[in-house]
Amino acid sequence: MKGLKFLHEFFTKKKYELENTSITLDERPSFDIKSEDYRFRVKIAEVVDEVDIYYRDMAIEDHHNQIKHQKPHLQFKLHADGVGHIHIFLPVNNAKDYKKYILSFLDIIGSILIEIDNPKKELQKNFMRVENFKEIEGMGNNIKNLVYNQYQEGELRLLTLKKEERKINEDDVKKIKQIPQISPFFENIWS
Repeated sequence: MKGLKFLHEFFTKKKYELENTSITLDERPSFDIKSEDYRFRVKIAEVVDEVDIYYRDMAIEDHHNQIKHQKPHLQFKLHADGVGHIHIFLPVNNAKDYKKYILSFLDIIGSILIEIDNPKKELQKNFMRVENFKEIEGMGNNIKNLVYNQYQEGELRLLTLKKEERKINEDDVKKIKQIPQISPFFENIWS
């Protein structure tokens, strides 16, 4: 196993500006998943009404020296949207499992970027390695099914803007479904 390192396989650069949107990528690779942290973070900043900037921060990561989140997890920071912070823990037993979820994450991110791309397809031509995204097409279902199952079992948790932790409810899902940069992760949940 060559370790976990994907940024350059799927993207040509770490940052791209597109009209009123900027996309920033950050990866901390891991060559020994048992002892090293891994992180792939995607931050989409969108200027709304020429004044407000909405930041959508999505990540798949694993921290070894952190007390709260030592298991591999997905993370969504949706403060600008009035939702809060969501953690979804991943059932990972080895590097192969983790790679499956990272590729699932990237598949969903790729579909989101294609959706927000402009008519000139700038993101697809100048930022994404589309041929590599085509190779992982459909893998996002691993995460979508996991999110659905955890929601059904009442395990999806939200840290609200008031720093209160609680189960994600139907109203939260409705809000999330209105955020095009996040909703594909939750598309298997019907509200």
